[in-house]
Amino acid sequence: MENPITLLVVDDHPAFRAGLRSMLSEAPNLEVVAEAASVQETLDLHQQHAPDVTLLDLNLKKESGIDAITQLLAIKADTRVIVLSTFDMSEDIHLAFKAGARAYLLKDSSRSEIIQAIEAVYAGERVIPPAIKQRLLEQRSRPALTAKELEILELVVQGRRNKEIAADLGITEFTVKGHLKTVFLKLQVSDRTEAAIKAVSEGLVHLRP
Repeated sequence: MENPITLLVVDDHPAFRAGLRSMLSEAPNLEVVAEAASVQETLDLHQQHAPDVTLLDLNLKKESGIDAITQLLAIKADTRVIVLSTFDMSEDIHLAFKAGARAYLLKDSSRSEIIQAIEAVYAGERVIPPAIKQRLLEQRSRPALTAKELEILELVVQGRRNKEIAADLGITEFTVKGHLKTVFLKLQVSDRTEAAIKAVSEGLVHLRP
């Protein structure tokens, strides 16, 4: 048998890592060589094991998987990364591919979909499932929101008022209103309720429990 495709699994939930390892171990051409739960562990283990493909979640407790992708590719430009995420936020997808990810899959993808994506990425291909492609098209069809606008929009979705948002972000209420006016124009909505609904339905922000 040819050498298996070696994998690094990055996720801050041990149960998910164990389940993914178990699922992938059933494929004779795949081998999980290491697991990481943080950005630094990812960098260290990637250097130690030099995996063929890295499977990575974007939400690593208080850290961002985007940072991990950026740093991995800064060290080795041909690093192959597949994002495995719970969320199909268009902004997450856009940033992941911009950082250099080769594929973006949801965690509820089937075993065969994940294995096929690994094999395709290992062969040098990019993998963008139809639902993910639709999110990218939605994101590209409108003016991009800035980081500050997204931050304010997420607080709006959480039900925060302008005065509270201003206090949270250390800016004036007038500045918040100015950002929201721009957000409404970009999203083509008329008020904060419509903006919140559109933000969630199009995957612009995470719904916090």
